[in-house]
Amino acid sequence: MKEIELENVKRWITTSNNKVSHPVSINTTCPGCHMNVAFATRRRHFDAQRDTLAFSSECPSCNLVTHFWMTHMSSLTDGNVEDEPASLYMLPTSESRLNLSAISELLPDNALQYCASTQDVFQSGNHTATRVMVKSTLDSIFTSFLPKGNSHSSLFKTVQDSLPAVGLDEPLMKLAASLRKGEPLDRLLANSDPASPETAEALMKLVEKLVHYLYVIPREFQELDQQLTELSQQLPASSEAAGEDVDQSDSEGATAETDPDQPEVQAGEQQHAA
Repeated sequence: MKEIELENVKRWITTSNNKVSHPVSINTTCPGCHMNVAFATRRRHFDAQRDTLAFSSECPSCNLVTHFWMTHMSSLTDGNVEDEPASLYMLPTSESRLNLSAISELLPDNALQYCASTQDVFQSGNHTATRVMVKSTLDSIFTSFLPKGNSHSSLFKTVQDSLPAVGLDEPLMKLAASLRKGEPLDRLLANSDPASPETAEALMKLVEKLVHYLYVIPREFQELDQQLTELSQQLPASSEAAGEDVDQSDSEGATAETDPDQPEVQAGEQQHAA
């Protein structure tokens, strides 16, 4: 079951029998087709003893039946600030997309705009346009990490040349430095006094972030790479061969530029050989 923000409710109706506001239209992502659609609610039933409203809807795109529940309905009408605020839930759940507005200040403007546009296109159900947008979005994400003056002739080169500037090991380097004797994390771990709730919460969050960073994310990328590999193997032979030709040419170009053992041929030697 997934919680949905009440801001997603676009239209309400107040019934005459119980004076409780019922949501009529809810904008959210369909768990079936992954499109952002407006669910028109049906079969609404208010349970006064549990102060809960149950209702259902069908996706206007794929007709998937989706069920909704709202709890603490009385808080919508009595105005009592001590009441628990109403909450909205749906089942089945849809996969949550990255909340770009929450991290907008962390992304370059160009990358943020491409990511947002790609999300919009994907949730509109245009899968081919999504594929086109993803390529441009990948380029915008990694271009910001390129060394100044570095040109990118292909997406492969853009990603490869940006890796030294990404600095994915920096968080772990700072963690190691903080564990030196007398440094903040060392002092927190070595302190013999009872730990405060804030300290315990921060240390627990550190453990959880490390587990996600060191184990979960690499596994997720591994599984995604496997899925992409299987999808690419389903392509027609002509498309697959064309992709291999492009990859091979990029690889050969990168080898010629970066292989320190490749002898340089002087202009005089070329003329002599001719």
